[in-house]
Amino acid sequence: MTDADFSDYFRDVHGNEPFPWQVRLTRQVVADGIWPTTIDLPTGVGKTAALDTAVFALATAPEHFPRRVVFVVDRRIIVDQTYQRAERIQNAVQSASTPALRWMRDRLAGGASFSDNLERGLLGTTCLRGGIPIDDEWARRPDLPWVVVCTVDQFGSRLLFRGYGVSAKMRPVHAGLAGNDCLVILDEVHLSRPFAQTLTAVGQSRFGSALPRRFQVVEMSATPTAGEASPFKLVDADLATSAALRQRVEASKLAELVEVGRGRKPAHEVLPAEVLKLAKKSFPAHAGSVGVIVNRVRSAREVHRALREAGYDAWLVTGRMRPLDRQDVLDEIGQVVDPDPANRHLVDAVDRPRFVVATQAIEVGADFSFDVLISECAPIDSLKQRFGRLDRRGTFEGRVGSPAQAWILGVRADIDGKARDPIYGEAVRQTWDELQRRFGDGRPFDVGSRSADLSDFPTGAYAVPKDAPLMLHTHIEAWAQTNPEPIVQPDVAPFLHGLGAEQSSDVSVVWRWDQSPEALRLVPPRPAEFLSVPVAAVRSWLAGAAEEVPVADAGTGGGVGSADESAEPGGDWARWRGYDDAPESISPSRIRPGDVIIVDPRRGGLSALNWDPTATEQVADLGDHAQMSYGRRATLRLDPRLLVDAPPPDGEGQIDPAIVRIQAWIGEKMERAGELSAWHLEALKRLNGNFRSHLVPDPAGERPGYLVLVQGDSTLDVATLDGSDESLSGTGAGTTLRSHMDGVGETVAAIAERLGLSPGFCSDMRLAGRLHDLGKVDPRFQLQLVGGDLVREAMLDEPLAKSLPGVPRVWRYPRGMRHELASVALVQSNPSVLAGANDPDLVLHLVTTHHGWARPLPPIIPDSDPQDLRYDHDGHAMAAASDLSDTPLALEMAERFWRLSDRYGHHGLAWLEAIFRLADHRQSEREVG
Repeated sequence: MTDADFSDYFRDVHGNEPFPWQVRLTRQVVADGIWPTTIDLPTGVGKTAALDTAVFALATAPEHFPRRVVFVVDRRIIVDQTYQRAERIQNAVQSASTPALRWMRDRLAGGASFSDNLERGLLGTTCLRGGIPIDDEWARRPDLPWVVVCTVDQFGSRLLFRGYGVSAKMRPVHAGLAGNDCLVILDEVHLSRPFAQTLTAVGQSRFGSALPRRFQVVEMSATPTAGEASPFKLVDADLATSAALRQRVEASKLAELVEVGRGRKPAHEVLPAEVLKLAKKSFPAHAGSVGVIVNRVRSAREVHRALREAGYDAWLVTGRMRPLDRQDVLDEIGQVVDPDPANRHLVDAVDRPRFVVATQAIEVGADFSFDVLISECAPIDSLKQRFGRLDRRGTFEGRVGSPAQAWILGVRADIDGKARDPIYGEAVRQTWDELQRRFGDGRPFDVGSRSADLSDFPTGAYAVPKDAPLMLHTHIEAWAQTNPEPIVQPDVAPFLHGLGAEQSSDVSVVWRWDQSPEALRLVPPRPAEFLSVPVAAVRSWLAGAAEEVPVADAGTGGGVGSADESAEPGGDWARWRGYDDAPESISPSRIRPGDVIIVDPRRGGLSALNWDPTATEQVADLGDHAQMSYGRRATLRLDPRLLVDAPPPDGEGQIDPAIVRIQAWIGEKMERAGELSAWHLEALKRLNGNFRSHLVPDPAGERPGYLVLVQGDSTLDVATLDGSDESLSGTGAGTTLRSHMDGVGETVAAIAERLGLSPGFCSDMRLAGRLHDLGKVDPRFQLQLVGGDLVREAMLDEPLAKSLPGVPRVWRYPRGMRHELASVALVQSNPSVLAGANDPDLVLHLVTTHHGWARPLPPIIPDSDPQDLRYDHDGHAMAAASDLSDTPLALEMAERFWRLSDRYGHHGLAWLEAIFRLADHRQSEREVG
């Protein structure tokens, strides 16, 4: 690898040369074979290019560097923007239009025998803003490279076996992938000190010596913690050889202090008037874009409302938006916040300044640039980050003749009051006092990235970092028990955000007209329609509390509230629990971090597309739009509440069959394309002549129901495979048991070899694959795979693993009985089956847990109609009874789980399970075709 190789790759992806420090970092990482533990770089110099270094280093040595690059940052706007960079890298490598990119593609592919079957290609990208059982794009192929961009909540909860919104069955898979073969780049580490401590503890936890350990954490920040050993930093040569970099770092920016408000008036009451006052009298000439950054979502809402009422163009951007809504706003403001000097004419052409009002969501990392910045006073480290959004390329003074201008607004109630700020503690007051001591005479001061005016502030002026609790081995032991969970277990929230974080951890709110199980199965909730809100704020809102719980975007931070314990479950909202269960009606006090709460749109909760618990306007249902954003299939609910002209299902007075009327309706809609949004038109194009219709009845029987159109003619959406029997067995593929098990065996062995596992592990995984579904030989299981038809079952030449095409879904296997436990009983009935195994315990464990049960206790129930189960494996006859209730099987499985956890470590064992189970999923998808 030479510097020119990386520069060629970088130029081919991004269209510009890398900065000298980016080349230097890449050279160091590739040469050393390891990352620096700390990267200390000023804001605005392109730190997210660490993703480019990570992908390039992986291409140079795919057997050495971790396959999953996980970029973690506790700001949702930055997650979105960083994901766009990841997608740019992915698209460039996939297209491979230049020699450098072709070399990258070939190195990353590394002879992958199944890469041509991946819909997303050999380099995967995903964005984890909110986790649900089917949000598993990053958990598809453990042997291929992935770039994952996510928040602390989403990655951290997965790492600790409690993935927020992830089903209990899939939690070990996500934990295994998060805990090994992972490079974790923790951006803006000063925001996430507790999680950094947790990552260190996990990295030091026990891991099996026989397994390849590829796990490293890189802490990155423009304001790192003092005392870090040997951080990677800018050097004089970087600035000397790059005029563009030097201009960004050395640009002068001036700020002034303004005290606002009287008495105890809160920020949301006094900030709007002051912002309007500055807008009318104080802005420099040619200031086309103005950023206003405040500390609370409510303050941002009120400032935005005041600017709009005063006739200004203004947009509101916080982390408390649904991703689809946020993307619409970001698309609108793209020209306003574009830092590229080449696009300045788009901003300068406007006579009046245009405003973007935001919270801490754009405080760090966001590639926004403003000519003028107004900031509510915050801790000094937060202020430094906010000033990174001011004249981000350092070009304003060269264009206008004077430095970019900023104002810091000190709200009297916060800087003079005695109450402790729930977001920042005493840091705001101490920062203001120090600023007043230095610059209280009214003179402007420099807030550029190398300014001495903001250096050497007292310790109390910095945001007080919380600490995570001390992680003990007993904590991981409790979390590793995923299904069933122990009755008493530690909360993961303090290990993600520090002690006292329980009330501020997020839940996801989804607005849907129909909360029936059938509607949610056909049009499942997707992360693009999730609104992340602290649990305390959601509890208070649903309980009907009079006072609004303060919400910020500092981590998951916000005020602490409590729901009325006596509040009853609501009739217009419920907790979604995935495919296996209907939505659950619960009281507000029972809502927990990571929950997905489905709410009736008539309840309100949004204003200007942002969180507003006082708002009562009807909220848009984005369910079908979210399916399109997910990229797998189009759906359209012909619900009159969504589409007033939707054709009704078959009924009285309808002459033509539904399919004819629907196709005609689609044609009419497409003829009026100008009236449709882009996503709606695209959905109609994909459904045109290529859909199945499903009737969703009204659960209350008050209306006739409606049809849901689903793209394609398959009964299975492979995007919804979540590890359950219903999704993995009812595929309609008609695959025989022997064919499926042999296929899984070969698939998992190939993946294990590619991951660098020893021949013994590869052999054991192949054997487990060829045995895992033996329990499906039960006649009752076979009967349900043929749709309950006794004649068709009798005519089978071989037992099935997957249902026959077109048969109805029926249930004949005893409810609560697990076929994988019967598989273990059959294997153990003949010792010769495992005679050649390298680790017989591991083979049995993989068979036991391949649907996520028995970690550590298996669900064994009495069988009122016991069956004799028989199968022949490579000449070894096996036989067992289906009733396992009076056997020692449960105790043996639990003991085996703990033995293997000690042998391979909790994350090591989960990683092996993830490899095996994902091979099963991918084989099932291939069988569907």
